[in-house]
Amino acid sequence: MQRRDFVSALGSASGSVALGGAFPTAAGAAEFGIPAASKTVPKTNIEIRTSYPAIPPLGKDVFEQRLEQARKLTKDAGATVLVATSGSTNFTYLVGSGFGRSERLIALVLPLNGEAVLVSPSFEAERVRRGARIGAVRGWEEHESPYTLVREILGTAATRAVILVEPKTEYWTAMRMVAALPNARLIDGSAVFERMRLVKSADEIVRMKRAIEITEDAIAASHDQLQTGMRDSDIAALVSREHALRGVSGGALVQLGAQSALPHGGTIDATLKEGMVVLMDGGCGFQGYASDITRTRWFGDSPPARFREVYNLVHDAQTAAIEKVKPGVPAQEIDRAARAVITKGGFGQYFTHRVGHGMGMDGHEETYMVEGNTRALEPGFVFSVEPGIYMLGEFGVRHEDDVVCSESGAEIMSRRAPKI
Repeated sequence: MQRRDFVSALGSASGSVALGGAFPTAAGAAEFGIPAASKTVPKTNIEIRTSYPAIPPLGKDVFEQRLEQARKLTKDAGATVLVATSGSTNFTYLVGSGFGRSERLIALVLPLNGEAVLVSPSFEAERVRRGARIGAVRGWEEHESPYTLVREILGTAATRAVILVEPKTEYWTAMRMVAALPNARLIDGSAVFERMRLVKSADEIVRMKRAIEITEDAIAASHDQLQTGMRDSDIAALVSREHALRGVSGGALVQLGAQSALPHGGTIDATLKEGMVVLMDGGCGFQGYASDITRTRWFGDSPPARFREVYNLVHDAQTAAIEKVKPGVPAQEIDRAARAVITKGGFGQYFTHRVGHGMGMDGHEETYMVEGNTRALEPGFVFSVEPGIYMLGEFGVRHEDDVVCSESGAEIMSRRAPKI
């Protein structure tokens, strides 16, 4: 699976409460018929768990508050109604379920005044009614046009409607809406949805922290079960199983040896040998919220001096970036702080990507810690900090942790790996 697809799938997954703690951490390795006796540097520095206190799903009141915020932002944008189609994260954010996407329209119609309405094929109406946390459901029959139903819902306001369109709406859907509402005007809703989701609430942060904790435990448990002769695909399957043991869907990109020098290289059916770098970049979805964690280790007892140098330099760069996080600081300064450390250490040319990305319901979302992004950080912004050094033909090292910007600076949501 490609990196972008992997992150997107995890971000939209709905996690459940983790299973009980009856599974030994060696469960995955046992499926290969080998004991858990991995030797890696650094060693695991966290307590690995398989069960966690329950977190109830978000309540209906959360979605009602989101609709009110959406109405306010829609009005501020100069629109009279918001339309979002199913299958996008923005739709799920407002409705509470995604319902997938096909040629049959399922959409949220949210006027500034009046009830939120979900348009659905009539034969799907009960499924939508059961899954949605808000709104009434109105069905359209197979021989009818759903866009005519949208026009009916808007009533007399249809003739002067300014429709704020969710940015992931398919082009042909927008064009059919225009045909059904020739006097209406469509405007891009990108800025509204970005503003709506940028600052994470306390409820969202709780769920992200759980997703992060689960992924950290799954990756650490997998590192602790590494054995000579495992293929990278075996290890990737092990990470997925370790997530499943904790009640969620998740996994990781696994890169061994020189393959770790490709930032998103993935598996190539390589075989693990003593003296190899093992890089795992993974995540999961818990109640619709994503984690994204990368851990790099040396498989064996004594890593060479060059690996130690690079590993610790990347760790120092991550520390510098995290220490830079404060409200009001431009996002690009987080990237600059990490890049300055790596450049001063003589490896600047090998740091080839931005230092971080926003996170939430999607594994990658606004805002991005990258040169040129002058957006000021605000309390509630959640993002990754993941500097790396990648030397083709040798190895790569990336440390990725997730942070939330608080009033006083960065709160690290994950448990960082130690220096070596």
